[in-house]
Amino acid sequence: MNENDASKQIKDAYIYGYPVVGMYELLYQQVLGPKKSTTMNEFIHSAVISTPKTTFIPAPNNDTTYSRAWLDLRDEPVIIETPDTHQRYYSIQLTDLFTNVADNLGKRLYGTEHHYFAIIGPTWRGDLPEDVIPIHCDTTLALAFLRILINGENDLETVKDLQSHFIIKPLSEFVSGIKSDKDLTSELPEYKVGNYYEFFETLNNVLALTPMLKQDEKIILDIKSIGVGPMGDLAILRGIPEVIVNDACISAREIIDQGGMHFGEEVNHWRIARKNIGVYGTDYMQRSVVWFKGALANSPEESLYPSTFKDAQGNLLTGVNNYRIHFDKDQLPPVSQFWSLTMYRFSDALLIDNEINRYSIGDRTKGLHFDEEGGLTLYIQHLAPTNSVEKANWLPSPKESFYMTLRLYGPSEDAIQGVWAPPVIEKI
Repeated sequence: MNENDASKQIKDAYIYGYPVVGMYELLYQQVLGPKKSTTMNEFIHSAVISTPKTTFIPAPNNDTTYSRAWLDLRDEPVIIETPDTHQRYYSIQLTDLFTNVADNLGKRLYGTEHHYFAIIGPTWRGDLPEDVIPIHCDTTLALAFLRILINGENDLETVKDLQSHFIIKPLSEFVSGIKSDKDLTSELPEYKVGNYYEFFETLNNVLALTPMLKQDEKIILDIKSIGVGPMGDLAILRGIPEVIVNDACISAREIIDQGGMHFGEEVNHWRIARKNIGVYGTDYMQRSVVWFKGALANSPEESLYPSTFKDAQGNLLTGVNNYRIHFDKDQLPPVSQFWSLTMYRFSDALLIDNEINRYSIGDRTKGLHFDEEGGLTLYIQHLAPTNSVEKANWLPSPKESFYMTLRLYGPSEDAIQGVWAPPVIEKI
């Protein structure tokens, strides 16, 4: 193989494997590594409301709590029991090892009644108990990411109680009532990415954990020539000079980075990612760009997140100025669940301290003032408005540069297809 061919194959392999290794890094940190916080098939809950002190993730949402569980589907399905949430929004985003969203278990698709869901991996064949809803996943390991709507500090204990009733059991335990003491992590590979050879070694080991998707047959066949794949021979890769491997991987990372700078499309100075999100097919570049820009992105049918850092003239938003955004009655964010507009400091993507402790504003905000035609104007500025109506509709900004994210939970088809778009931010 000549140098150019080897370089191309390495780039393709890196772009294909970047989000896969990223998913396994999360699994390793949370379940296998020295700072692990949980085990397989078990929810770990975070029952807090995001504030400016929330710094462990960028751009935290102020609408829901977070819980997560890694599922082992290699030998048998797992049963996820969900409680009756009495119309409260929740969603369990089920994401496979290839970062595809297999399903969203929750209010939008399944209602809020008590359910048993059987998460079935690609290798299991058998019968399920009655009254269990089958959900198929294409990989033998998966991440269940639970979000529950929370309405302020006074709602915290209710949400904590709800979280405790989301329960995971392997099918055998669900049927027999007997809990196995088998260590489900003992045969999982180590996570190593000290150099690019180790990156591909980790990728090979992770791919060997699950049957390959039929759609990936071509790329798996192509990158096998450099020793990458579920049965890859790393001796082939190690036979390629290190400078070629390093340069090709660095080039691939730059391509992913550049793709992230143009993520989605721009409408009214809002960046909106509507296409090829959550389910990627063979668009491995888009899959890597999404992982780089917003890891664990959900499908747009469940939630859509337009963001903006520009006003109507294309200038950067800054607390030096005052702004407003107006929604006509028939142009309010079209959702089946709820919506919110959240403020972030541009420099670090964190929430903003302010005198009224309001970090987002939306259809659940108490006391909003609508005009006589049913429209809504939100006022975005650092200092509190003196007018009582404007203050009721005030989203505080920092003194410096900022951006905002408009979250639509259960967006309409018009929002998903681009028929509806958020209006521009007007400088006052």
